[in-house]
Amino acid sequence: MWELEWPVGGLYRPTPLIVADGTVIAFVDDGQRGLLLAISLADGQIRWRRPAQNAEYGWAAAANGTVFADVATPDSPVQFAARSLGDGTASWTSNVGLAGLATPKFAGGQLLTVDQSRDSTRNDEQFALVARDARTGRKCWRTVHDGRRPLDMAVADGRAVLPTRESGIIALDAASGEQRWRSDVGGDTAAIVDGRVVSTRFPGELRVLSLADGSVEWTIQSEYFIESVESAEETQYARPGFDVGAVTSEAIVYHLSVPSDYPGRLQARALDTGDLLWDVGPEPTPVAAHSYSRPVVVGDDVLSVRSARRGGSEDPPRALLRHDIADGTELDRISYSVGDIVYRPVVADNTLLVPTGERLVAYT
Repeated sequence: MWELEWPVGGLYRPTPLIVADGTVIAFVDDGQRGLLLAISLADGQIRWRRPAQNAEYGWAAAANGTVFADVATPDSPVQFAARSLGDGTASWTSNVGLAGLATPKFAGGQLLTVDQSRDSTRNDEQFALVARDARTGRKCWRTVHDGRRPLDMAVADGRAVLPTRESGIIALDAASGEQRWRSDVGGDTAAIVDGRVVSTRFPGELRVLSLADGSVEWTIQSEYFIESVESAEETQYARPGFDVGAVTSEAIVYHLSVPSDYPGRLQARALDTGDLLWDVGPEPTPVAAHSYSRPVVVGDDVLSVRSARRGGSEDPPRALLRHDIADGTELDRISYSVGDIVYRPVVADNTLLVPTGERLVAYT
């Protein structure tokens, strides 16, 4: 469909792309120069660009013709800016970063952010959720809650759900910030689908809770705890993590990441029961490296990028894989040149966007 060469040197590490109103927002950084880019989804032309300091750590959200970018502007006190998707003009800015570790979300015309500023209203074991008028940046309300600062936030059906690790998962009224429930189980990430909250917890736990009251519907403990080293004191294991990529009304699709010499896998489980639907990956024997990007779902297809290394032989090239969501069967693949770095794909408006180290590639 189209390709765009990045306007910096070899890409250092891109943050996830976001797409809104026919515009792709990308932070690019080659380790020396960073940019915030707005790219036309239709033809790949750069609509506007702004310099960005440490762009590889930037966060953004977009809605209603505006991108909210949490990234420092060089030679300026600005740390956060609400900019027009059309031309990049800033409607309001802040000299304090607002995104924290959780990407901002929208609810009823308000921008919800996890407050990371230090003040006397909370301690290190608490966090604050702040709502601002998305048009003006004016603070509408701020509420303080127990728990370590969340790494993620999901908003749906009038609820803002935030995982606080050891202090449980919290559901707040998205319009006021008032707490509706707190679960007894901790978590690291969250997604909301069909009245259910999908949550993961490292190592090796995946669970679904009711959005209505936080009760646990099911919990899965990964069986992929593979013995790796024995010592006089204890046996150590490869500890997997559920990297959830997509949740449909029927399935949770994820990369089972195993930080060890054992390969990662693509798997899908039933949303209502947690039953394993399919499992894709090599045999669980040691390899130099084998992993998948966080999968995305388009219709009946699951898309992910496979990366692998083989000690003592030539590494296979990275490949964009397409699997059948029903049973995990591989349907086809696009292989890239050996040595090409390929990052997590994004899908929007019937367009598949694949960022690589040198360019952004768009497929229909």
